[in-house]
Amino acid sequence: MSQNEIKLERPLFYNNPFGLRFEIGPTEIGVWANRERRQLNEKYFNAALERAQSIFDTAFASSDDISIVYQIFSDGRRRIKKKCYVLRQINTGSTKEIAFSDHRDLYSGNLNYKCEFWHRATASRLTAEDANINKILLALINTDFGSRHPSIGSGECYFINHTKGLVLNLYDDRGMDVVALKKETLLPLYKTHNEWLLNYDREHIDQVFSQI
Repeated sequence: MSQNEIKLERPLFYNNPFGLRFEIGPTEIGVWANRERRQLNEKYFNAALERAQSIFDTAFASSDDISIVYQIFSDGRRRIKKKCYVLRQINTGSTKEIAFSDHRDLYSGNLNYKCEFWHRATASRLTAEDANINKILLALINTDFGSRHPSIGSGECYFINHTKGLVLNLYDDRGMDVVALKKETLLPLYKTHNEWLLNYDREHIDQVFSQI
């Protein structure tokens, strides 16, 4: 699978014909330990991380050829620093590559001025063992909670599996999208983690995968 066969634009699930949408933060546990005191529930975040890591491990074998993409909106001044949290979790040896690029084809309806674009950093020629995936997933889960660290802030992170032809995006603590060029690629995920599928989209997902 080449870099551009699946457009890296949210929501992946609704923008692609073959996809799965998972509930990551368990609603039965709840995000608050004490809402009045603004105390977050550590059990919720631990369970969310366990789910995210489990789905990732099913989607990405240790030998798969992968890329990790981190992108941010820029008004012409914002840039991705090489020392940003996501890139610091990647072991970039002599055989690894990090490329920086600008894109105006993403969310183009929201780009009002010529100076606006999406700035992207792509680390390629990786395997899952070349990055601290668990820490990146945790930072993504913490995105909407300013008191929790690590966090990646307002950026987006995509994991591309070139071997299998799929893309995974953990968009926040609530959910994760996994899409693929072929629905057969997603069948192991559909079967193994079926109980975690987001109920709102379950009927549509079941219709797609019942035809295999």
